[in-house]
Amino acid sequence: MPHWFAPARPHWLLLALLALAAGHVVPARAQALTEYQAKAALLYNFPKFVEWPASSRPGMLLCALAPDPLGPALDSLQGKPLKNTVVSIARPANPTAAQACQVLFIADADNLDRVLAGLGNAPVLTVGDEEGMAARGVMIELIREGPRIAFKINLSAARRAGLTISSQLLKLAREVY
Repeated sequence: MPHWFAPARPHWLLLALLALAAGHVVPARAQALTEYQAKAALLYNFPKFVEWPASSRPGMLLCALAPDPLGPALDSLQGKPLKNTVVSIARPANPTAAQACQVLFIADADNLDRVLAGLGNAPVLTVGDEEGMAARGVMIELIREGPRIAFKINLSAARRAGLTISSQLLKLAREVY
């Protein structure tokens, strides 16, 4: 199993299944995933454990705001099947345009308050990868723990946006706010 998916908790099987479902797991003797391939795979799999309000836009639009370190790793998800639809990738120009996304990756903690204010309570699953983002209002914060990627969940932020996060995903979180 690639070292980026070695979980910090004994729930390794669910994370392995998440990775397999994304089609990103390679045989143990082949090259390991890069950090950004692993993060893109998580972005692809998180929606499997999230329910959006019935009034949400159809489809599955995965987005990243600039700066976007995921680049080609995120682009590789274009057209993949997910939740009875296919994935589309976008890089919205601003937070207001990002309201059309189902999942939004945010790498810039400096502008986080402006981004979250621009999203308001839109049903957008926000994912960030800088320390402290979950405490500031991002719904899922990806964290590095040595060679592993774990995550924290801000359940209050998800609920304000009308999203329901599965208990299976909540069990895997390092911390739930």
